[in-house]
Amino acid sequence: MSRPPSRRQFLRTSFAAGSSLLLGGCATAASGPFDLLLLGGTLIDGTGSAAQVADVGIRGDRIVAIGSLTAASATRVLDVRGLVVAPGFLDVHAHSDLRRQPLAVSKVLQGVTMDVCGPDGSSPFPTPSSVGDDGGRSRCDTFVDWAAQHGPIAIDIGCYVGHGTVRQRVLGPVTRAPNADELGAMRDLVRQALEQGALGISSGLEYFPGNVAATAELIELCREAARLDRPYVTHIRNEDDRLLEAVDEAIAIAQRSGAPLLLSHLKVGGRPNWHKLDALLGKIAAARASGLDVHADCYPYEAWATSLSTNYPAWAKEGGQFVARLQDPGERERMRAETEAAVAANGGWDVLMLGNGLAAADLELQGLRLDAAAGKRGVEPFALACDLLTRGNVSILGFGIDAAQMQVILAQPWCMVASDGSATTASGRTGHPRSFGTFPRVLRLFVRERAVLSPEEAIRKMTSLPAAVLQQRDRGALAPGKLASIVVFDPTAITDHADWLEPQRYATGVVHLCVRGQLVVADGGRTDVRPGRVVRA
Repeated sequence: MSRPPSRRQFLRTSFAAGSSLLLGGCATAASGPFDLLLLGGTLIDGTGSAAQVADVGIRGDRIVAIGSLTAASATRVLDVRGLVVAPGFLDVHAHSDLRRQPLAVSKVLQGVTMDVCGPDGSSPFPTPSSVGDDGGRSRCDTFVDWAAQHGPIAIDIGCYVGHGTVRQRVLGPVTRAPNADELGAMRDLVRQALEQGALGISSGLEYFPGNVAATAELIELCREAARLDRPYVTHIRNEDDRLLEAVDEAIAIAQRSGAPLLLSHLKVGGRPNWHKLDALLGKIAAARASGLDVHADCYPYEAWATSLSTNYPAWAKEGGQFVARLQDPGERERMRAETEAAVAANGGWDVLMLGNGLAAADLELQGLRLDAAAGKRGVEPFALACDLLTRGNVSILGFGIDAAQMQVILAQPWCMVASDGSATTASGRTGHPRSFGTFPRVLRLFVRERAVLSPEEAIRKMTSLPAAVLQQRDRGALAPGKLASIVVFDPTAITDHADWLEPQRYATGVVHLCVRGQLVVADGGRTDVRPGRVVRA
């Protein structure tokens, strides 16, 4: 492998240091006064255009001038020479809840200025009828209810409406298909959410209850998204042994409903399936060539995270009786064949690491692969997995992704960067490092060290590409009139520190972060400013 470029080489070859060319739009209102002036930065505008040196003038929540502005006056001036100035990063697949984590610490230190939650078919609205009231902090019957629950927040947040959540609201935890009236009620809820501002409809077809929904049901609901040109955002039905069939289904849903398609955290799961990469890319290429609007997102890690229960059959979870069935020896044995087949498709028990959610009596097993944990307890892996799930909602890390293949997927021009993590605050040693390191990891590993992506292309995948897919026309690029949500980072120092053993380490290298014209990060440290808003389509 070739040696990474030196600091000087990196700046000269990748970021065109020393260029004094101006960006399009130039110096509109160049005389100021500005509220904030960024002087001498290397601008990567998010569109994929070559980096150029210029100044950025901000007034209120907008960029008002780009060009040579050294003579202008401003309330605050920041010298950003030698640093990259780019649009704030947009995370299209996040599990954030800014009602409870309003400072979004793990995200602002990565350069993220907007999260989109509600993926995988699970949104915070409309709350299933079975969920009780906890003082208004969980029950959200509508998108409007959810939006109203937000106080001051550090970054912007949008949300999809989740198919699984809608299904549970109307049908409850059942495996049967909806009747005509129930499907109509589901469609009404999806329509209401989209009209109130939800950014698209999501599905989680590997999870209950999405995994019991028929293709026709999804097509019907996605027609509501198509009517407003919002995307169908899907965690497909299978990411391993039936990956290609699952992608075919997603494409068919988009074709028959008319909705744009966004494939969530695209991957080939499990060593037995790695040979399918070329066929996967071929299917997407053919769909795009036919005129279908298809995109994907990807996180830059070799392991995924999910619930251990995902490996168990859908019928076992019907009626909310999963734990009771696990405690019944006969029912447990009925689950064995399907569960062990699902685990085998991902490479076996030895690729599954135990994560969060373990009961106190089982915490000694955290961080162990399931086969090793079973050996420590003197039982077989299936029996241990069942026992653990009777005592806790256990998560796992699955080391079933080939790093080279993930790199190939991420490099596709239609694939954007997303975390599949959450905006949170460091509080221990559990979880997945993607909540703390996704975006700096791409800039460190794939731009600076491996040169797989140019800086301009990597930033396009974090800014204008996701903004275009979600039709967020006022963000994703540096230009007069756009929102002043801007990240300023050191290209030679930005890096992730979170890893598998210490997943809650903050990233470093973001020097300043502007959200709607206000500094949420200044000189590398967080402020307590909270200018974020709930974003509507």
